[in-house]
Amino acid sequence: MRFLSGLFLLALVVALGLLSYENNRDTVLYAWTWRADVPLPLLVVAVYVLGMLSGWWLVGMTKRSWQRLTEPDRARV
Repeated sequence: MRFLSGLFLLALVVALGLLSYENNRDTVLYAWTWRADVPLPLLVVAVYVLGMLSGWWLVGMTKRSWQRLTEPDRARV
């Protein structure tokens, strides 16, 4: 089973590397007066990481808020 997991991971890394190589072109980003030429694979990774961090933060904040709402009031006990 460990061999199959390693083989799947290797296939995934090869596929991602091939897609990155095939789609390696510059993409222009505009923000007000600022302009930047960014390689497309780098942009995809950056957006993915930012999405993961913001989702992680949002889920954590929601979980903490829910726990604070549902825990018993310690002052009344």
